[in-house]
Amino acid sequence: MDVEEMKRMAAYEAVKQVKDGMIIGLGTGSTARYAILRLGEMVREGIEIIGIATSKQSEKLAKKVGIKIADLNDYEEIDLTIDGADEIDKNLNLIKGGGGALLREKIVATCSKKEIIIADERKIVNKFSFPLPVEVVKFGWKRTADKLRKLGFEVEIRHGFVTDNGNYILDCKYDGLENAKEMEMEINNLPGVVENGLFVGLADEIIIGTKDGVVKKVSMHNK
Repeated sequence: MDVEEMKRMAAYEAVKQVKDGMIIGLGTGSTARYAILRLGEMVREGIEIIGIATSKQSEKLAKKVGIKIADLNDYEEIDLTIDGADEIDKNLNLIKGGGGALLREKIVATCSKKEIIIADERKIVNKFSFPLPVEVVKFGWKRTADKLRKLGFEVEIRHGFVTDNGNYILDCKYDGLENAKEMEMEINNLPGVVENGLFVGLADEIIIGTKDGVVKKVSMHNK
């Protein structure tokens, strides 16, 4: 079984939890794309849902497949969000933002009754190694990068990339990421940082596509 099939399998399993009338958070990335495509099929089959997209890319795809898109400002709560991740650790914390949508993804996640993360088995790790994306404002971004270096990161700007919010992404390499919750807060306290890709305690359920089928992990985190 190839990786794309594992992604599709995880996405299709997650979409089974979508019910008529729900407000659905639509994630961004190659795995979330399969969920959006499947939801489009369900809409054509008669289910009615409203989508809250986490990126312009996902919004465009959702509209193309017939999903009604709304503004998060018009809804106090999202019933269910289905999104992907770049890495998932043993505590079901995440690194996200490889696609550059981390700010909107985190806003949507924190407004969701349930956050389902879908991934193929490669994304499950004992410890994080994926470079941590940090979204920063353009003004003084080099000075913000200096502050991140003082925290021990090797920092590179994501060349030629601007987020949907008009900001830059700094990709931060590290030797180890201990105490993810404290690090998430410490990074976000730096002036110039808008948000970072550590998602701590936000995933309620992980659905993993493996060569042997779908594996589910339920988080004990309290939101």
